[in-house]
Amino acid sequence: MSIEELILLVIALIVASIMFYVSASIIGHDWTTSGTYVLRIIFVSAISVFVIPLFSDVMGELGVQELGLLFAFVLIIVVVRYLIVDELTVEEDWLASIFIAFIAVVLIFIVDEIAETYFETSLLPLF
Repeated sequence: MSIEELILLVIALIVASIMFYVSASIIGHDWTTSGTYVLRIIFVSAISVFVIPLFSDVMGELGVQELGLLFAFVLIIVVVRYLIVDELTVEEDWLASIFIAFIAVVLIFIVDEIAETYFETSLLPLF
């Protein structure tokens, strides 16, 4: 792995962390944070940055790349439920985790598309 790829990996982790924080704050109506909450968001972001491409590549080898993205999304929902939603005050835990994961993944893909359009680099298919 070159230094440029490592820098882009760190940028992707930071962008994913910001997106998960924003989506959790929108759903939970709480913009405050603590140290453990930040660590949980960084851990979820790391899982999403590494798992989405990994599942996509593995399922791409089998010829069903979209199924890998679906499995990765379901895994992110479960991880969000048990790591992020526990810190929020919401009534429906699973519904909140689905919306947080959906908003974060959509925002990550939007940022990736902007990076691809304006900077001619892609943050997601590095792996």
